[in-house]
Amino acid sequence: MTMNFDQRRRQVFLGEAYYKREIRDLDLLIADFATQPAGSGDTELEGWMISWRNIASMHLQALSLAYTAGDPIEPLRWRLERAVAAQERHGEFLWKPNESRNEPVLEFDVLDSYVDLMQLIGLCFLLHRRDLLPRIAALQDGDNGALGGSDTLYEEFMAFGMGPDTRYESDWLCHKRIYEPLFHGLTETTPEKGLRTLDLFLKHWYRNLAGTTWHDSHKPDEAGNQGGYFGYWSFEAGAAVILLGIEDDSSLHKYLYYPKDLVAWSRQHAELSAQSADKAAALGLRAREREPCPRSGFWHSPALMNSRRHFQAGELMPSLGGDYGVTIWQWDENQEP
Repeated sequence: MTMNFDQRRRQVFLGEAYYKREIRDLDLLIADFATQPAGSGDTELEGWMISWRNIASMHLQALSLAYTAGDPIEPLRWRLERAVAAQERHGEFLWKPNESRNEPVLEFDVLDSYVDLMQLIGLCFLLHRRDLLPRIAALQDGDNGALGGSDTLYEEFMAFGMGPDTRYESDWLCHKRIYEPLFHGLTETTPEKGLRTLDLFLKHWYRNLAGTTWHDSHKPDEAGNQGGYFGYWSFEAGAAVILLGIEDDSSLHKYLYYPKDLVAWSRQHAELSAQSADKAAALGLRAREREPCPRSGFWHSPALMNSRRHFQAGELMPSLGGDYGVTIWQWDENQEP
């Protein structure tokens, strides 16, 4: 039986008309920002940095909005990769003036930025895209690990995904009041203890994030307009449930922002995390314009919507033109024609 929108949506604040308008506008804005530097920058380079920072944020917003609307979960794996790729482009412009990567793309000490970082990492685990974690680490760790150990919760999550031997020691938690229960939950010795601590984290999650720009965005303004609401989700808490091996998470379902459907999907598709090393490597394949295509198949560029094309191995990757810099092509996870 086909469900209507109100039956399918995962949070009651989202209306169908609002969803259709916002998902359309996000796609249009992403395309627009990719063609020109933001006018708010002092230089053209800074304008491009701001444009790609906005694009990266909008990709994450579109993913959250799609999940909130009750859309199928499988395509979110592709949306997540696009969000990470846009952050990589953001980083290229951020680091260029000083020719150094020693500035995190997602700032640890800025709450909104830190929340986005935790959400991206949580989604990597829930959507079985651990292959994206080294790419996130490259955005945050600096040259030769110069920024390693900037935050202990970040290091704990990355140690789960990349192995403890690859990570850095840290005893500093940037947003302690909010995230300390989550950190303790990840380090508990039994799933039962972890579950109790995660319950404490979720109990105060939304209230503690009152300082973010999106908090209470579901409420209309004085003119009756609603804007900036894409769903409230603690994807990082869902990831912790998976990582701790908690089998019965029903006690967390009372929290509107606990992504129970995504946690259930993640459990049902655990085989995706056991994909072969060859496939994991393929998902991370990238090629610059005028470089030979490393593998025959479908590729896309985050610099342009609807750029998906088929290339033969050895074929020179083309430039998409425009003023946004060198075209980067990425292997498309979906290799169906």
